Amino acid sequence: MAISRTIIIALLFTVTAGYGHAGDRVWDPEPGAKTQKQDAASIQKLLDKELRAKFDAAAKSNHLLTAKGAKDAGWGVIVDHYDEIDRDSDGYLTFDEVQTFFDARSPLATARARAAAKVQVVE
Repeated sequence: MAISRTIIIALLFTVTAGYGHAGDRVWDPEPGAKTQKQDAASIQKLLDKELRAKFDAAAKSNHLLTAKGAKDAGWGVIVDHYDEIDRDSDGYLTFDEVQTFFDARSPLATARARAAAKVQVVE
């Protein structure tokens, strides 16, 4: 049950990342391509790769994402949560900030652990 829920969330994340046919990315390999078993680690690796590609395309050459850049790229989830993601309130997002935002909402244990490791508690 846990892996099927994970796959559903991964597919939803892929759609959120800008791909119209999320199932095509996970389930339809190229003709003649060797298929791989889908497990949590392979899904996380695929999501990390796609997140990096989407971020780099939206951030352009300076590797910093502005609200305008996110809007121009059609990345609505980032636009909607921009202030929440920009934890240091410097007016732009780094890849690390965006990845932490998505990791904290992931059903995959490795992503949640990665996000928890980045949380800084100030007393």
